[in-house]
Amino acid sequence: MGKKIQASVPAKVILFGEHFVVYGKQALATAINRRLTVEVTSKEKKGYHVKIENIPTFGLEMDLEPGKEEGKGKALLYKDYDHATEAIAYVREATRYLEEKYGMDEEGVEMEIKSQIPLSAGLGSSAATCVATIAALKEYFDVGGDLEGIREDAHSVELAVQGAASPVDTAISTYGGYVSVEKGEVKRLRLPELNLIVGCVGSIPLSMGMDTKKVSEMGLKTKKIVADVKWRKDMFKSIFDYIFDAAEEITAQAIRAIEDEDFVKLGALMNINHGLLDAIGVVPKRLSELVKMSQASGALGAKVTGAGGLDEMGGVGSVLVLPGECGDWIKAAMEIADALVMDVKTGGEGLKVTVFD
Repeated sequence: MGKKIQASVPAKVILFGEHFVVYGKQALATAINRRLTVEVTSKEKKGYHVKIENIPTFGLEMDLEPGKEEGKGKALLYKDYDHATEAIAYVREATRYLEEKYGMDEEGVEMEIKSQIPLSAGLGSSAATCVATIAALKEYFDVGGDLEGIREDAHSVELAVQGAASPVDTAISTYGGYVSVEKGEVKRLRLPELNLIVGCVGSIPLSMGMDTKKVSEMGLKTKKIVADVKWRKDMFKSIFDYIFDAAEEITAQAIRAIEDEDFVKLGALMNINHGLLDAIGVVPKRLSELVKMSQASGALGAKVTGAGGLDEMGGVGSVLVLPGECGDWIKAAMEIADALVMDVKTGGEGLKVTVFD
């Protein structure tokens, strides 16, 4: 075809309702000003050649041959990446899904992925990869690119890899701005911009080399966390029903607080939501300490965001902080605790697809 397609999508933070949304409760999420880009061009040989430039395992290149079973892709360059196919499970599943649904395997493509989103940090790196990959390939093969169709396809891919996945992350990567998700229905909201701080503890830094098996396990940690929550919910159903109902009410009140720009109330609701996440078992020690440190440094509110973390995987994950007037103190405390600290703005732009002839 001789054309180049570039799809760019934002990272996300879940403000309220993570985990609870998987079971039909309301959640609120927003795009933030960090992005992931997938670029697709043609190549002579049939199949997909994937280059992941600055996501660890990394400087990775590999061929994903159409129709091959998991583990049959041929890794190229740098090192022997025995677990490379696991590390890019979302890319592999996206290509498999699109081949099956649209028959998109008649020619070869080059795919290059660049990211500003730390991995395994609860900032939607997997959903961003799914949405950008789906959007770029659908545009390249001219099989339809309406936003809702892209979101649905990307959610199907994430669900296939993780076993269970809420539609929040893929909705934000697709639409940007703010979205409310409830019982699988995605609604776009117009809410004021917030200035927040994200602290990533134990996240995989960009442009870092490390043991590939560990990276693969950490990159797919969401699947285990979601499964563990389901196990606890099945074990303590009556108790968890109350927790989940409370979480939904918190989300509803938080939306009103943002609309009213009542940041004191918003921060208090963040603190309560964090307590519920701790109760369902997704707050590891390191993230808990970072939340308490932020609150002690004067934050209006602080909570785990995204899937949370697991102590056995080093407590990898992120916290979200509404800083009030104490942002500098909070960031300094986070840095002393060896966290990756980012100032972020909410409500960022969603999927952008650019065609270069």
